[in-house]
Amino acid sequence: MSSSAVSPNAVSRTVATTSAHIESMLVQHPDVLERLVDADAGAWAATDPDLLDLCRLRMAMLLGHPDEAASDHLDPEMVAALASWPSSPLFDDSHRACLAFTEQFVIDVASLDDDLAAGVLEHLGGDGLVSFTNALLVMEQRIRLTLVWRRLFPDHAVPATATTVEEAS
Repeated sequence: MSSSAVSPNAVSRTVATTSAHIESMLVQHPDVLERLVDADAGAWAATDPDLLDLCRLRMAMLLGHPDEAASDHLDPEMVAALASWPSSPLFDDSHRACLAFTEQFVIDVASLDDDLAAGVLEHLGGDGLVSFTNALLVMEQRIRLTLVWRRLFPDHAVPATATTVEEAS
């Protein structure tokens, strides 16, 4: 696997079950696996990793992917309060704008409106909005891909060892 999209000052993030499942399904297609790993690393490098992880968790909750709905580095209180992000004092305006955008992105991307985009734009800027949207796409595709594969291939054995995906710090 290539690590060309990963900066030398990278930190590790464990996305164990999902990454292991993708690797086990694509063992016969290393070129495809390499591109997916590079896209994942690029997504983490392109935006605030804590914010992206928070939004990834919310996606996993909405899509019903319990293995993906965990974080090894976010504040456990914040993770526990994620379902009530609109009213919880643990989330600031930036979190709320990005989580609102994320929820609509997952539920019906065609219905994303100017107000939701403006909320993210206010906190992340123009380039940040583009990078955040691209990173959400990568996270959503990875989650949905593993959900589909698990449904289509329920007997497929997944290695128990974790895979570490690196991201730029």
